[in-house]
Amino acid sequence: MTNKYSKFLLPLGDNFDLQDFPYYWINQVHAQCVKNVDHALKKYGLDNSRRRILLSLHAKPHASVSDLSEMVVSKMSTTTKIVYRLKDEGLVETYSCEDDARITRVVLTDKGQQMTVKIKDLSNVVLEQSFEGLTPLQIEKMMESLKHIFKNLS
Repeated sequence: MTNKYSKFLLPLGDNFDLQDFPYYWINQVHAQCVKNVDHALKKYGLDNSRRRILLSLHAKPHASVSDLSEMVVSKMSTTTKIVYRLKDEGLVETYSCEDDARITRVVLTDKGQQMTVKIKDLSNVVLEQSFEGLTPLQIEKMMESLKHIFKNLS
């Protein structure tokens, strides 16, 4: 890597300023967003992990547990636990895939569908707050940059 990135890398010496490390800010933004969303969801007895699964199911109905695990970037065992917690709460149902009984598919119940509407409303409040002071073009550029970094790391 060339020296043009040296300001943003973990240094070998003592000249490092955490404020210049991009992944520090990525982590800080993500953690604060999750904290704010968790706080908003508390009145519905939900947390960010269950929110992510519910919204993923809304986007991809009848997803397998494996699909959900990939979508929310979580270990299969963690995703499975969350799915069965949501099932106990009446928000999702599970069934075996007709083509391959080893695959468990998940579908939102009516109660789960209603909860996704509430989740979207609460999440949008947090997202609008987070983007305050930014133009749509700035947000698009930021997303392009993040996608590019993701592609580099994949």
